[in-house]
Amino acid sequence: MTPKFVDIHSHIHWKDFDADREKIIEQMTLEGILTIAVGTDLQSSKDAVVTAEKYRPVFACIGQHPSEKNVFDDDGFEKLVVNSKTVAIGECGLDYFRLEGESSEEKKKQKELFIKQIEFSLKHNKPLMIHCRDAYNDTLEILESYAKEGKLRGNAHFFAGSIIEAKRFLKIDFTLSFTGVITFTNDYNEVIQYAPLSNILSETDAPFVAPIPFRGKRNEPPFVVYVAKKIADIRKADEEDILPALVENARRQFNLAEVISL
Repeated sequence: MTPKFVDIHSHIHWKDFDADREKIIEQMTLEGILTIAVGTDLQSSKDAVVTAEKYRPVFACIGQHPSEKNVFDDDGFEKLVVNSKTVAIGECGLDYFRLEGESSEEKKKQKELFIKQIEFSLKHNKPLMIHCRDAYNDTLEILESYAKEGKLRGNAHFFAGSIIEAKRFLKIDFTLSFTGVITFTNDYNEVIQYAPLSNILSETDAPFVAPIPFRGKRNEPPFVVYVAKKIADIRKADEEDILPALVENARRQFNLAEVISL
């Protein structure tokens, strides 16, 4: 299998896919599509690793989502990070979307949890998979403080910020990944056109936000094809140039050098 597309963020290990996971992954194998199954807590991270071990086109990302409980099980994640198919830490970050008022105590807990995972990623030399919602400034301030040491790396998953936030992520050499949302809104065209191609990735965030022509239905990793082709369209570039570059970017960011040709 020579990969033609990489969906760098999905939840293919969730129960949403229990009925037809085998069929979807068979399609991925035939079409040359890889995906990273992303955990949101210890149990879903375990499930991501188990799924990655079972299926060759699947890799795992382990971590604690900011909207889940504010606890990072060091021992539990230590056991998962050593797996050869664990390629990133997350999804982690800050999410203020559902917080009422200032909620300073909850924000403090989220920041502490985020910092633990940043330091965990540095310890194990793994990139971060950033989740950020209504908290770009605080997220970037924390990342920028660690980036000064020059070892931090990661990706801003489901990037939905402005050109201002994009420039700050790019300044610390993070990648930005885009979902099927870009197929039905022009809100992110400016960022996609501005960012260096080497800093752009494609994702589905399946089962969420299916691209056109599947909008309103369950999203699936194979639909990353529509996201990748839309990136080429927005950049007014040939698919022959853009699509291989997106694969190479994923290979480089997630250290897939030894597994990119399966």
